Amino acid sequence: MEVKQSIIDHFEKTRIKKEQTAKVFEINFTWEYTNLFEIISKPRFLKYLSMKYKKELTKKTVLNFNQTIDQIRIFNKEVEQTIWDYIIQTNNDKIIYNIYEEFLVFVYSSTKAFVNDTLIEQIIFWNENFESKILNNKHYDVNLYFEYELQKYKNSFQNFVFKKLKTLVKEEPNNSIIGIVVQAYEENLKENEMKLVKLKQTALLK
Repeated sequence: MEVKQSIIDHFEKTRIKKEQTAKVFEINFTWEYTNLFEIISKPRFLKYLSMKYKKELTKKTVLNFNQTIDQIRIFNKEVEQTIWDYIIQTNNDKIIYNIYEEFLVFVYSSTKAFVNDTLIEQIIFWNENFESKILNNKHYDVNLYFEYELQKYKNSFQNFVFKKLKTLVKEEPNNSIIGIVVQAYEENLKENEMKLVKLKQTALLK
């Protein structure tokens, strides 16, 4: 665990840009990326957003936001522990370090993108009680489409883990445990992709 934490600490010190910016509805938002698995300070984030947005956030908006961040934090940590448990099946320190660092890069880029491209917009949708949004000339239910975006986020992590597991199989062809896990992951990915398609179809307003 000390090795893992040292990799995380080094990454956070050298690779993370604390100040993040996003432009949503022509408003320039600034927020602080705290660390990989907290992502943000919820109170500070809402304070910054409210100042730029120039509107008070409703209790429902704050509740939805808090639940979303908690959900993402829990999910990210679960995936992090999973990938760590898999990569330490090999005794190759270089492989362990490289794959884990690639995972941290993925966590950082994915969480930034989700906050900037999806979450800030959704906070405003919640607060304004918007019911629909238009994408490619199609109307979608705002909340159902957000569920789709959340699932897409989760699927991207599972795809990442699957690719790295296949890398491990190549490096450790005689490791039966990893081989079995790869097969199970492949089935799970197919199910989740089908779930994603259904979520988007459900969100589409007729």
